Amino acid sequence: MQMTPKNGQNPLDFSEAAAKRAALSEVIQHPLTLWPPAVGMATAFGLGLFGIVTAPVAMGIAAGGLIVGAAHWATRYLGGSDVYMQKYYAKLHEEFDEMKKEKSAKLATDLKKLGCERGQIQVDQFEEKFRNLIEVFRRVVSEQELTFSRFVGTAERVYKSSLDNLDRIVTMLLNIDDIDRDDIGKRIASLKRKATRTPADERSIAALQEQAGVYDSTQQEVDELLARNEEALATLDKAGNAAVRLQDRTSSQTPQETLADAMELLNNMIARASQKLTPAIVLEQELKH
Repeated sequence: MQMTPKNGQNPLDFSEAAAKRAALSEVIQHPLTLWPPAVGMATAFGLGLFGIVTAPVAMGIAAGGLIVGAAHWATRYLGGSDVYMQKYYAKLHEEFDEMKKEKSAKLATDLKKLGCERGQIQVDQFEEKFRNLIEVFRRVVSEQELTFSRFVGTAERVYKSSLDNLDRIVTMLLNIDDIDRDDIGKRIASLKRKATRTPADERSIAALQEQAGVYDSTQQEVDELLARNEEALATLDKAGNAAVRLQDRTSSQTPQETLADAMELLNNMIARASQKLTPAIVLEQELKH
């Protein structure tokens, strides 16, 4: 299940650049930005075409429309872009919350069916830690500040990456759910104990070793993803601790530096989450010996 906004656009993007693009787009599409230039150009063209006014006058009318539209854009964007960015973040927070609830519930059910107890626990841990982190930050920074939205958005990206990891774990475990690793090991050992092995026996051993290799490498990747999530949980704890220091008057750091530390922790976790996993060790060769 991909966590994609209902409008079908790209996955939720809480970056400041995305918020600025959204603010710019909304201001540009505002009627007072679009209509004055359009009406001015159309009026100037019509009056000039029928000779009602001279060319310089027509150009003046068109320029006037452009100026009005540009002035509105400048006033709205340069003077109030934070308002539009807040609207953008607020919409994403709402969409994320809905998707998180739906995806977390499904992941908890799927992980339970597949016997992944650690994954089940992580679903609950992320929900609790994220909720606590937001409550901590709400106590030290006003929700009306753009900083609050940026911080929450970054924390949500960490949360999302971790849920994506759990989603991948479900997919991988489904793929090996019908493999009985213990039985495969016994069958391999039994075939190898035969005094004389036929070509069919050798093919069976090779096929069984391949199945065992798939199972073992998949389990290794599952463990790696669970470990990444443990790192993410620790990162949320550290980010919360950094946020608490915003009110520490004895700190050697300024509030801006402390906040920057918290954001860096979260952004570094996001960067690690986006890295590809190191290829799992294939155990096929080891099993042959």
